[in-house]
Amino acid sequence: MKNKLLTLLALSAFVTFNAFAQCVIPITSGQSYIENFDSGTMECWTVESTGAATWAIMNGTGSNVAAFQNAEMFDEARLISPTFDMSGVSGATFSFGYAMMALYEPDVLTVSYRTSEADDWHELGSYSVNDWQNVYDETYELPDISSTYQISFLGHSNGGFYIFVDDIEIVPVGGCNRPMNLEATEITYSSALLGWSTTGNEEDWIVEINGNQKPVNTQPYLVENLNPDTEYSFRVKANCGDAGESDWSYPSTFKTRCDVITVTDNEPYFDDFESSEDFICWYNEIAYGTDGWVIDPGYTILNNTAFFIWLGGEARLISAPLDISTVTHPVLTFKHKQPHGDGNADELSVWYATSQNDYWHLLGEYTEITDSWVTETYVLPEPSASYYICFKAKANNANGAYVDEVWVGNGQSVGIPSHVDPEVTNGDVVVYDLFGRQVAKGKLVEGRMDFDMSGLAKGVYVAKIANAGTTTTIKLVKD
Repeated sequence: MKNKLLTLLALSAFVTFNAFAQCVIPITSGQSYIENFDSGTMECWTVESTGAATWAIMNGTGSNVAAFQNAEMFDEARLISPTFDMSGVSGATFSFGYAMMALYEPDVLTVSYRTSEADDWHELGSYSVNDWQNVYDETYELPDISSTYQISFLGHSNGGFYIFVDDIEIVPVGGCNRPMNLEATEITYSSALLGWSTTGNEEDWIVEINGNQKPVNTQPYLVENLNPDTEYSFRVKANCGDAGESDWSYPSTFKTRCDVITVTDNEPYFDDFESSEDFICWYNEIAYGTDGWVIDPGYTILNNTAFFIWLGGEARLISAPLDISTVTHPVLTFKHKQPHGDGNADELSVWYATSQNDYWHLLGEYTEITDSWVTETYVLPEPSASYYICFKAKANNANGAYVDEVWVGNGQSVGIPSHVDPEVTNGDVVVYDLFGRQVAKGKLVEGRMDFDMSGLAKGVYVAKIANAGTTTTIKLVKD
């Protein structure tokens, strides 16, 4: 979910403030409390700090957030709310949004409450994430409500950049809470299933998609007639009848898939990732961790490649759906490398699925260090009209994984591009069919090896050339 919290990192303007006398704010059955700091002041909020750390308002374009900043290592600062008089309600819900940014060790945000100034702080939750892309929603049922109630946000510095807090809301029981935890699932090239958390008081909702509002009475909500390969932003507001309407939720973004790409014997699919510094019709899906697949625009490898960031946990790079139902002999070929890092290699595997609802099926996996490009070829089983290719990578404290020159087409009638290193002129050669059976062997001398293919069936074969501790793989096609 991208919103104003994530647009402020590059901005340097801060608003300082003086501590105001503590306000007392009533929370009643008809009155909620919302603080988004857009007034530019922290009236009725105070700060207790150790060292240089503090909380201040960070200015955005038309919107502000409270930011934990100016901290030295291990400094702490506590942002303390006004006093809330909740003696007239039976309960209340507390919600807020936060974001955290760091290069390595993230800071820690601890959220607490106390029933009076004489009370100790009681922890509600603690958060420590290193995420440059997402804003998180949190919500709690407040315990031990009183007439002198306060909440606080304690920032603890581990050397991170910022902690941002915004859109603080206290809603009494029976009030109207804003929807939270927005998510788009089951995304296709023309539709997506939009979901969010509810509190039970809603009668219906208003969903806004790229600025267009639509009343809906179901949750989740299936939005259709979308454009392929297009980014959308949506947010949701609840209608709670007599309790009124809620505030808008945080926005959430999603991108529709590409439409099906048709592959034929004469028109193979090929992507060497050179056309853009972002993926075109490939999708990064994070299994765990915060990073994943990106385009490396020639920073570490000459020419663009698909690159799995080594700081990540595990992520999939998924193709657009491919219609390979009419291809005579569908074959996948690609090249990869997994550079060493402290003696380790990040893991790479390749998978296929016959449709969006199918399970992933393993084609092959690679766990060894490969500092030079290695080319792989697979016959694609179970060809369909909605076929997916997936490259899954898993971090192992190494230097990432690279994939390039992905080709899908007819392995019998179309020659597959060769990726022979021109410096490889000598070495031991073993030729295999696509089932891994050895069909020939010999030596490459001055870039040449002759062998008789007359007894072999038409199709694709793989030749592996071993030289000076490295292996180069090329493809041979017998028409």
